[in-house]
Amino acid sequence: MIGAAGVIPLTAKAPRLRKIALAMICLLEIAVAVSFIPGVLSGTEYETHLVQLTPKIWMYLHVDAMGALFGLTASVLWLLALVYSFGYMEGEHRLTRYYVFFMLALSWTMGVAYAGNLLTFLIFYEMFSILTYPLIVHEETPEAMAAGTKYIIYILIGGSLVLLAIVFTFFLAGEQTLAAQGGLLAISMGKGKLTAVFWCFVVGFGVKAALVPLHGWVPDAHPAAPAPFSAVLSGVMVAAGSFGIMRVVFNVFGVALLRELDVMRWLTYIAAFTVVFAALLAVSQDNLKRRLAYSTISQMGYVALGVGLLGQEAVTGALVHIANHAFMKGALFLCAGLLIKRAGIHRVSEIDGLAQKMPITAAAFLVATLAMIGTPPLSGFVSKWFLGLGMLDVGQPAYLAVLLGGALLAAVYLMPIVYAAYFRPPSAAVLAIPERKGAEAPASMLGPLVAAVLITVLLGIASSLPGMPLSLARLAAAIAFK
Repeated sequence: MIGAAGVIPLTAKAPRLRKIALAMICLLEIAVAVSFIPGVLSGTEYETHLVQLTPKIWMYLHVDAMGALFGLTASVLWLLALVYSFGYMEGEHRLTRYYVFFMLALSWTMGVAYAGNLLTFLIFYEMFSILTYPLIVHEETPEAMAAGTKYIIYILIGGSLVLLAIVFTFFLAGEQTLAAQGGLLAISMGKGKLTAVFWCFVVGFGVKAALVPLHGWVPDAHPAAPAPFSAVLSGVMVAAGSFGIMRVVFNVFGVALLRELDVMRWLTYIAAFTVVFAALLAVSQDNLKRRLAYSTISQMGYVALGVGLLGQEAVTGALVHIANHAFMKGALFLCAGLLIKRAGIHRVSEIDGLAQKMPITAAAFLVATLAMIGTPPLSGFVSKWFLGLGMLDVGQPAYLAVLLGGALLAAVYLMPIVYAAYFRPPSAAVLAIPERKGAEAPASMLGPLVAAVLITVLLGIASSLPGMPLSLARLAAAIAFK
């Protein structure tokens, strides 16, 4: 927030200084996120009260394993998207506005990660949602404005349902702190009331999480937004909805109460349908960013499916998939941005022969595609492995068909792009790519792309190391099922 309010306007006429200052602020966010991890893994709790409004209503921050994972993922991806923006947004209009809202959105996202009660979560979540509107409509084209209008309508409806659910929770429990194993609510409060509150939460957060049929804003917002923000939109913003569902399931209701209510099987049905339906829609999209947007909807379905199964291994897979997906999909959107900026290519049908002119971009797309499919030893395999173990662990092997079917469909909508880039003669659009001295794109764009791909590889081959997202996911799941 300091960066957005002070540094950006003051350095508007000193672009180099502004870039350095903003990168340093993002690095500081990462340093803070990393500093929490050793303590969280050893059982230390970090908390602070911000503002007390009444004796029972206050804003409160608390760092646990789930929040530490989301905060680390968001801060690292945001830095990559910021540096990428330095090249992608060069020469664009209203750069000060872009960077102000870009940095403000980061600050409120970190608040979502570390919120310690429902009021704090709601305030940060809603501010984060609203502040992203100027980023979605940044291009100010009719398509961007229409996408922004649809987005804000969806988000306000979802936010209203979350607010309603929080009010009812406070009315029933007289408390709003996010407890380690839930416990805010009890079956004695009435099964019907609790079921209604649960679905208000799930539908409200499900709008942001893009659960079908609440996903309508996503396919329009991604093509409209600048590519660096599309990476954040897919990797962090949509995941924030899934993160909200996790908070409700494990820190408001708790596993034991939800088993008594018998509502989670319906969430798994919705999630399974989301995985398959969105992947099928992705296959037919010619606009690359729109295809990737439907892919994001499908992948977030995996997260909801893991949560809905209410098994420790499945929840581990769902949590780690938030981090893994952020960098896999982030890399794909950064590739799409390079195609737009260097070649004016927006469509899959124009990518033939791309590897001849942009070999690094094509190679990055290949690695990210293999990770999305779930190829070992890349990060996507780790997510799917734990989700599969979780399905078997809770006695639901039928969902393996959804897991494998989603992976197969990912291959169907991504591998033809790789094939076209490497094995087809160059299209007219590729032949028209202007020659460039040195690398195929500016270092500020290639660097973040390569970093996202390397992180994708690292999260696979080194997933079991302490401090990696998998260790935080395992700890968070273990606490939830204690």
